[in-house]
Formats: sequence, structure tokens, C-alpha cells
Amino acid sequence: MPAPRLGALLWIACLQYFLAEAVSASAWSGGYSLSRNYISDLGASRCDVGLCSPWHVVMNASFVMQGCLMICGAVLLRSVFGGGVWTRAALILTATAGLGVIGVGLAPEDVAPGAHYFSAGINIFSANASMLCMGMALRAGRPQWLGALGLFLGALGMAAFALLAAKIDVGLGVGIVERAAADPFALWLALLGGLMLRNGRLHDAWAPLPHP
Repeated sequence: MPAPRLGALLWIACLQYFLAEAVSASAWSGGYSLSRNYISDLGASRCDVGLCSPWHVVMNASFVMQGCLMICGAVLLRSVFGGGVWTRAALILTATAGLGVIGVGLAPEDVAPGAHYFSAGINIFSANASMLCMGMALRAGRPQWLGALGLFLGALGMAAFALLAAKIDVGLGVGIVERAAADPFALWLALLGGLMLRNGRLHDAWAPLPHP
């Protein structure tokens, strides 16, 4: 299988994260709340206090897998994205986000909170910065909506990340704010992967600029 095709499939596979989240949340004692609970709560491992999912291993394994999918996909897709400044930055940030989410899975919040939240910060910041860079690279391509979507999602995620860091939930609940900051990146990567599979390459959709 050609490397770009495999890379596209790996990015589409990032949707596995949402399945793992649903499975872990379904077994949460007392009922898991998308608005009141953090995503990381699903990976908490100390069930003796009654505030965790018996399926926390599934969630933590999903975090690690997600990071591997991001990184391996970025490596395999280098040739597709070209050598522009924005594209190089986007791929480096994607790999950095992958390292961050691997750290999230290896250091559950109730076992190593310092490492966990540091890794989560790296993941969320890098993921949204990657979308902003991809949006900048795509803004001159066709269809033009793709670049605009990357810029919008990156800006939305960064704003939500700032609210999350400031512990402001704007009445939506901390879980919704965190998901606005963290979830769009997996959907974005899956979208790009799908476009590459459909077209064989991004060609017109991906037009790296000759300058930053």
C-alpha cells in the first residue's frame, strides 16, 4: 500500500477516539456527564472512590493509539503536503499533539496529575495551532472552504483552550468547553484523510503557498 494512502487511513482511524469515549462513558458509575465531566475523567484508574469508568483502560489505550495515529500519519503524508513553511509547521505540530495525547494516556489524571495536565496542554495547543497552520496553507487552494474551515476550527479551539485554562465555562459546562478545544482536531484529520482517499491526493485542495 502506498505510504500516502496508508497515512490517510491512519488519520481517518483517529475517529476511534470517539468510540472509545462512548464505551468508557457508558460504564461510568452514577452516570457520566458530557457537560460536567472532563474527558480525562474517563481515564481515571482508581475506581475505589467510585469516580471512574471500569473501562478506563479502553480510554487510556485510545489516547495512546490516537497519538500514534497522528504521528505515523504525519510522517507518511509528508510528500503529499509539500514543503511550504505552513505545511511543515502543521505536520510538526500534528506530531507534537500526538506526543501530548500519548502522555495523557500513559499518565492518568489520578495517578500522575502533573504529567497528565502538562501533556494535555501540549496536545490541545499543538492540535489547534496545527489546524491554524493548515488553514493558512490551504487558503489559496480549492475548494476554498477547506482553508477557511481549518482557520475557523483552529481559532475556535484556541479560544476554548484559553477558557479552559482560565476555568471559565461560559455556562456550557467544563466538559463542553474542553471538547470544543480538543475534539475538532480528530474530525479535521479524518476529513483530510477522506479527501486524500477520494482524490488520490489533495492536489487542487492542497496548494501550499510559495511563502509563509
